Amino acid sequence: MAVAISIVASRIIYFGFTPNYAADIFSPKAFNGRFDHDVYKYRVLGKYLLFAIDGWLGKSEPTNTADPRIRINTPDGSERFYYAFYYLNTIFLALTTIMVVLLARLRKDYHFTIMEQNLLIFFVPVLIGLSEYVVCVYDVSSFFFQLLTIYLLLKFYEGKYVFTIVTLSILIILSALNRESAALSVSMLAVLLLTRYGLKGKSLGAVLILESCFFMTYVGLHYWIQDPMDIGIINGDVGKYLRTINLYGLLFWAIFFWLPMAIADSKENRFLIGAFFLCSAPYVYTCLKDGVLWEVRLYIPLFLGSLFLSKLDTSRHVIRISELRFRHFRKISG
Repeated sequence: MAVAISIVASRIIYFGFTPNYAADIFSPKAFNGRFDHDVYKYRVLGKYLLFAIDGWLGKSEPTNTADPRIRINTPDGSERFYYAFYYLNTIFLALTTIMVVLLARLRKDYHFTIMEQNLLIFFVPVLIGLSEYVVCVYDVSSFFFQLLTIYLLLKFYEGKYVFTIVTLSILIILSALNRESAALSVSMLAVLLLTRYGLKGKSLGAVLILESCFFMTYVGLHYWIQDPMDIGIINGDVGKYLRTINLYGLLFWAIFFWLPMAIADSKENRFLIGAFFLCSAPYVYTCLKDGVLWEVRLYIPLFLGSLFLSKLDTSRHVIRISELRFRHFRKISG
């Protein structure tokens, strides 16, 4: 069912509507004209996967023509290239939804009812699909990497420490090659490791290794990929919070920040969400400073992290953030 819902949602989004936002990239030349420059040039993994799928499609779709709805914004648009976008994001949407299923069925960590599991399986891919009116090659895959790292940590850390850390390190590197929002995965893993296992050698070492993997990949990309032509892609809506289009984006952020808080199992779960946002502050700041808030896809990784923190079983956590806060308050007041 998870795969079927993802396929249906993706088909509706890509072929039931006319792309009219960031829709000038549906030919290899137009795509490279944007994604070989500025911050996009460092997001290499999704680009290579897109061209690999485009090559794999071969002659199954025309390359020198496209539907009128695509040619409106990309005059030299390629039907095959558009299908490459569709297949790439559909595959990762299905994988992301599968990870939702696997996470929800971790009985030691979550206690979702069958009804709640079915609701998640439907809600998450539809929400992601609806946010993809800004067509990108790295968003949906980044959601998959984010949920996969959470699953591996919860599933294998206690019994297979070395395997888990090595696998997570590889995934953080791949995720950073895909998009710099991989930092959110590091934030999430750090919150889970330090609250569940405490400030011990293993957990602190794991956090240090994962942070190092991200930073080395991030710095390496900026060192090795040089672009003398900075075309300065600027959207006029950046930073204009009172514009109607961004007000709707802010409303989306508010609603989907409130939702995990509202369904959280306990005060501790709400504090975990707060800790996740605190560790993710650089990402939030960048979105507010340089992002277009109407592109609600930017909030999806924060929502996914908050969603699975809201229902996490915290009974085995060594450090309980809510209790630390009040204990500290009593010491000060005494």
